[in-house]
Amino acid sequence: MIPAQHPYKAIYTQEVDGRVAFSSKPVIAWDDEGRALVVDERSGRLVPANNGRTFTGLSEGEHPVVAAIRGGGWGARYENEDGTFTVDPLVAWTVRSDGTLTPVDTDDTGVCDDPNAMGNFDGLVAPGAETRTAQQSSSA
Repeated sequence: MIPAQHPYKAIYTQEVDGRVAFSSKPVIAWDDEGRALVVDERSGRLVPANNGRTFTGLSEGEHPVVAAIRGGGWGARYENEDGTFTVDPLVAWTVRSDGTLTPVDTDDTGVCDDPNAMGNFDGLVAPGAETRTAQQSSSA
């Protein structure tokens, strides 16, 4: 058995309410024949990823988060429906095992996420940079 050094994930499909839903499991190791191994929660053992009939393949996974640091005065700029902008302060940056940083913003309910996932995300604002908060978009 060879421990997984680079993140991969096994992709599975299942039908939920008449629609196809995808799920994944991280690849933990590779067996001596090169098959990806994942955790089987029921048995508490590593099993080949393609053991089930819902297995669809492997995909490169994300490197795990190994640290988080404060937002450091950075902000996430969002464009509002009326063409104005709002800047929210970042609460943190996550640091992945490959050294990449991901900004973390929070919504009004306290849910944290990468602002890049938001459809109206316009960009990051550096500490001390002039912001375009509540100004009209230049494309308006």
